[in-house]
Amino acid sequence: MKNLILLGGLGAFGTGVVIALQSYLSGRAGNIVGPIKTGLWTNFLGGALAGLIILVLWLLGRRTGSPLTKKVIEMIVISGALGIIIIIGVSYSINLAGVTAGVAAIFLGQMFLSLIADTSGWGGAVPIPLDLRRIVGLILMSLSVFLLLPRK
Repeated sequence: MKNLILLGGLGAFGTGVVIALQSYLSGRAGNIVGPIKTGLWTNFLGGALAGLIILVLWLLGRRTGSPLTKKVIEMIVISGALGIIIIIGVSYSINLAGVTAGVAAIFLGQMFLSLIADTSGWGGAVPIPLDLRRIVGLILMSLSVFLLLPRK
């Protein structure tokens, strides 16, 4: 069990590294072509790449999982639309705040909503009570973002 938790933590860390790299690239592209074009093109080309991968797996006879229900397709469409907003926001904010402060602020936003999700028990999970320790953690993260902002 501890090995699975460690593996999950390492996977999350690696994903964080990839998110930081994507944020940097989106910020650079947004500086060149603008954040809206960056968000739209990133998602369009990423979707095209995903489509090619699905096609190759299908041609090789490997199924990509369970059949997609109407509810799942709705969730994926909403998730994709949110992805466009995310890339636009990242490419806009990274140019203004810098990669370090921008990624930290993105992480703070994720933590804030995650705290609400945990406390409310979204998705059928057992609610995790909001206590002083968790509130202080969020305040410390907020202070960290403030300290990471460039002083120009």
